[in-house]
Amino acid sequence: MDHQSREMTRGCAIVLVFVIGLLLNPPDSAAQVNRRLAVDYLNRGTNQLDAGNLETALAYFERAIELDPHYGAAYFSRGLVRKRQRDYDGAISDFTRSIELSPLPEAYLNRGATRKDKGDAGGAIVDYNKAIELKPDYADAFYNRGIAKDDERDLDGAIADFTRASALNPTNGRAFVGRGFARMKKGDVDGALADYSKGIELNPRGFLGFYNRAFARKAKGDLEGAINDFSKALEIDPADVDAWHERGVLRSAKGDLDGALADFAKVIELNPQHAQAHANRGIVLLLRKQDAEAQKEFATALQLDSSLKPGLEKSIEQITKILATGRPQ
Repeated sequence: MDHQSREMTRGCAIVLVFVIGLLLNPPDSAAQVNRRLAVDYLNRGTNQLDAGNLETALAYFERAIELDPHYGAAYFSRGLVRKRQRDYDGAISDFTRSIELSPLPEAYLNRGATRKDKGDAGGAIVDYNKAIELKPDYADAFYNRGIAKDDERDLDGAIADFTRASALNPTNGRAFVGRGFARMKKGDVDGALADYSKGIELNPRGFLGFYNRAFARKAKGDLEGAINDFSKALEIDPADVDAWHERGVLRSAKGDLDGALADFAKVIELNPQHAQAHANRGIVLLLRKQDAEAQKEFATALQLDSSLKPGLEKSIEQITKILATGRPQ
């Protein structure tokens, strides 16, 4: 074979190898390219979601869906954003589409949680049931179902779910607090106290453990312990109006009028429209014989909520009698 023939043969071999290479490694299809791009946008969106940048995350997830309309994870992630934005219908729609494309327990869990946020506890339970069916050891699903059952007044069912959640995840303080709340509703104050204390032990920075244990301690007559728990709760969340108000009521009952006044003043600072705080502040001022200031608070309270009038008039009458007897403040 002459030199020219050898070159032609070698050239044919190169072309043949290239063609075989194309057959073995065909170029990516448009769908594959779009899926890779969609994954990239999903990852970017997830980073933004973790950083709390909801609008930016939403834009990335929507771009991922545009690139790949069959990408279940993108719908799921967009649902998480919409849930946090309180767009419950949009979130439910996204979780539903995610389930259609890829029926994962996490999608049922989050659709259930969104339905619960929307006030549909029954629908939430259906979704939690499905999540548990797909993943029988799903502690979060048992916990969430316990909350929904509590809302539906199925207290025994709620206690059973919280018990199962705590067994699957013994370090989850929320499950003990949830069970304590259900036990409290059933009148099992001692059981509630034990659960709240365990929840606090596991999560000492959990607001609800201290807040709810305060009510259990109050029910047992331990007012000082209840005041201490409200104080702990307020260290965790100083903006909680109800905790300030409840502590003020207890301080008043203990005779700490200065402390009660300070707490009611804080409630009014946080929420000037809190009629009950104005009424209670007026009652404390009346006990301190600061009649003019008390009357101003009573007037404000009744202007905000006229339904308080019968109870307020009764309280004023009782306080007037107490003061008339010369009983110590």
